[in-house]
Amino acid sequence: MYKLLLVTDRDDMTEAFSGIQDWGRMMFEPVIMLDNTPEAIRLIDQNQVDAVGYAFANQNPEPLVSHLERAHPLLPLYQPQSQPELLREELRLVREHLDRLHADFSDDDYNVEMAVERSRDDLMRRILLREVKSKAELNSRLSLTRAPFAADEHSFLYELHLPEGEQYLHTRWRYGLDRLETALRANFLGRFVEHVYYGAALLDPGHLRVIACQMAGQPEEDLEALGRRVQAHVNQAIQEVKDYMDLDLLIAQYTMLDSISDLVPENG
Repeated sequence: MYKLLLVTDRDDMTEAFSGIQDWGRMMFEPVIMLDNTPEAIRLIDQNQVDAVGYAFANQNPEPLVSHLERAHPLLPLYQPQSQPELLREELRLVREHLDRLHADFSDDDYNVEMAVERSRDDLMRRILLREVKSKAELNSRLSLTRAPFAADEHSFLYELHLPEGEQYLHTRWRYGLDRLETALRANFLGRFVEHVYYGAALLDPGHLRVIACQMAGQPEEDLEALGRRVQAHVNQAIQEVKDYMDLDLLIAQYTMLDSISDLVPENG
């Protein structure tokens, strides 16, 4: 059973969470509810919870937020909801995320940093495949993964064509579509390169979608200079794929997005 902490001084939040009677069916223990930051920090520091949500009406959230950023940068943060149907949807996303973090790992070889890294790659892949259906879902998933990219800043989207992708996949690669995507991302694009996060999704054997997102907390950079830097890295990756894998990648389309939320419908 997963353990959730809710830190709130809002009556509507405590009422909504108290109204849930089937925590066990959702694989959660009854939520722990606290109304102040010092107690919450003590509990979190004891590693007693799997995810934290907070919502304040009359308290400053900054001490709690700062502590979570500094001391627990990988701990999932969920978005408390006061409306019952929205709360249940949020809890569904929390359960899904925690299941992915803890899937298929024994206690001996479990590595939380690797698990979180995989969850972030999976989220970006979902976004690129347009499987995230609303801005609310996007915000929830970004918070749960503690994604380090600046979701509200400009991003750069590339549609890459693999003219011989189908033939390459079936006659030379032989490891399947998923492993080809992983190889392209991990070995050539990288994840974090000079404060830019690169995500990728192989939509089919002939179509690779790549996004470059700015990292959160970095000094503001001239957008044209950033775009040139991203373009140079993508060009380098394309050349390295050709050199080492003998696989051609061609840029079919390039788009500068206002933010990654441009890839998500306004309302689900």
